[in-house]
Amino acid sequence: MKILHTSDWHLGKILAGKKFVEEQRQFFENTFFPLLKDIKPDILLITGDIVDRPNPDTETLFLLKDIFYFLFKQRISTFIIPGNHDSKKIILFKDFLKEANLIIIENLTYFKEPFIFESKKGEKLYFYLLPYLNLYELKFYLENLWYQEFYSIFHSKDQVFLRDLINFLIKKIEPRIRKPAILLGHFAVEKGVFTGEETPLKGIGNEEVLPLEYFKPFDFIFLGHLHRLQKIDKNVYYSGSILPYSFEESMCMKGVWLVEIKNGKKIKEEIIPLPPSFKMKIIKGYFKDLITNFKKDDAYIKIILKDELPVLDPFNKLKNIFPNLLILEYEKDKKRENLDSFTNFDYFDKKELKLDEEELFKKFYKFVEGKEPKDEIINVFKRHVNEIKTNLEKEGRTWQ
Repeated sequence: MKILHTSDWHLGKILAGKKFVEEQRQFFENTFFPLLKDIKPDILLITGDIVDRPNPDTETLFLLKDIFYFLFKQRISTFIIPGNHDSKKIILFKDFLKEANLIIIENLTYFKEPFIFESKKGEKLYFYLLPYLNLYELKFYLENLWYQEFYSIFHSKDQVFLRDLINFLIKKIEPRIRKPAILLGHFAVEKGVFTGEETPLKGIGNEEVLPLEYFKPFDFIFLGHLHRLQKIDKNVYYSGSILPYSFEESMCMKGVWLVEIKNGKKIKEEIIPLPPSFKMKIIKGYFKDLITNFKKDDAYIKIILKDELPVLDPFNKLKNIFPNLLILEYEKDKKRENLDSFTNFDYFDKKELKLDEEELFKKFYKFVEGKEPKDEIINVFKRHVNEIKTNLEKEGRTWQ
């Protein structure tokens, strides 16, 4: 049986104010749908973060509807688990979708007992579906399923971590695990490589990174959450995010896993690279060089300026060459929040700070504009300073 694994679609993703729904639609229609028609997988696995926000907008939901409708028309059996980004809205129609062989599971129904998938030739695969559940949700389910044992282990502990609950859960079902056992999950495991885009799973540090030894009872493990396409150990697969959702992530290959199983054994595995529907670039350089030496580029751009001193209105000037410029940073100070306002005067000689406000203004104006201010500009400046001083005096404060 051919299994195709994908994850972390993040439909409706917004980066630096840019919504990527249209680019995502183009990707599915021009790349992903043709791939499914070509491969004709027996099973499609989607391991979480289908949408990017808990409250997706209408445009995002329409795209999700069109994807589900395509899977229904192609008669592709699909297993879907929610991730930590997902919305409860995607499970509202799970009973109807199940009739179309689209199985969405948001609880432990098919982890306590597996979903049995049988091929036309009578071969069976046992799917254990473990959706993302936060600490309190998972604790609620476990208390209801195995109250006495759960209470005896955890009632005296000051703090319980997600890894403790997952370990407890797997040990409870291990005696009944049927082979070949295939686990679907949405979490981070040790040895997994992060890209930096992933949101921590309700924890700080390594408490939410799960040891691989917990999952020894399973023959195949297909996971979501980490955005890098990778394989860990023998049979642990991350398909990564379907598209690049950060500039750093754009340097990683994107694609899906194709795994073929026969008589319970893996006979083939393959990464199928999928080209994104848009380009992302990080460009580093001096402002003058970027303005004079680069041709117009329609890719989504992040620019890191190497200039030591701030440049006046660099973002809007660079958009003439890079119309899809999304992020602009200074290499020296990447934490600058407002690149179009000068709030740091460290580039002035310290002795100049002893000058009065008019002399400081003249020097600042010349630095920005490259020329001396005219008298009318100085007069406007002085008028505003006097207004500020007057207002401060009324409040019992002094000008500094």
